[in-house]
Amino acid sequence: MRSPTTRLLVAAAASVVVALAFALLGLLGHWSAGGSPGTVVEAEVVTGAACTGGGPERVRLPTGGVSELDACGHQAGERVRVAVGDVVRLGDATAGATVDLRPVGVVLLIFAGVGGGWLAGFCFPPVRRRPT
Repeated sequence: MRSPTTRLLVAAAASVVVALAFALLGLLGHWSAGGSPGTVVEAEVVTGAACTGGGPERVRLPTGGVSELDACGHQAGERVRVAVGDVVRLGDATAGATVDLRPVGVVLLIFAGVGGGWLAGFCFPPVRRRPT
């Protein structure tokens, strides 16, 4: 028969394993969402787009190529600074929060597993055999 402390430790270990598996498999998002923004260059807007559901904007890069820009509200002919990487984006803009809170999510997931194990220990106590 296991003591309540042992059951709590087993539940904690299981929740840590599950949380780490989720994190390593990418189910909680990618840990390195920041990365390098790419090379910042000056580009000319070829096709502007409204911010109310229009298509993507297109910009002409200094290298002569045309690429999609994940922004809106620019006019054709306007010069913008863009970061050239896999996706072209504005070079001096940040989208959303700058703090990565995924590690906090992993810790909360671990606490949820420990709490679930603790609750299960109280709701389903071990069966004690009567001495014969």
